[in-house]
Amino acid sequence: MSDEAILPEPEPEPGPAILPPAEEAAIVSAAAKLRTFEDDVFGKDAPRINGAVERGVGSPFARMTEHQKAHHAALEKLVAAEKAVADASAAHAVAEAGHAAAVKLAHDAEKAAADSE
Repeated sequence: MSDEAILPEPEPEPGPAILPPAEEAAIVSAAAKLRTFEDDVFGKDAPRINGAVERGVGSPFARMTEHQKAHHAALEKLVAAEKAVADASAAHAVAEAGHAAAVKLAHDAEKAAADSE
């Protein structure tokens, strides 16, 4: 057996925080906020192309006030930012899993090397 230190087993990562039902229900996605805004301003039967409100000349979108256009643009940026955060979180989870696997592999290899001496 070697005098080298053997790494301790990695501790499991804590899981995601679980919100109480009242707080969880209060979280509304940016896409839902945008859809609610569009339904309020354009109506639920507004023409959509691939899920987005039509923006052509004479469309309800073209007739929005400047404040409504700014609000709509801000909501669209929020949707994009929320998607970017979700994508980054998913990439982070993949990286964490890869890291945990690499730590275990290194630990197992070190243990096997120590046992073989």
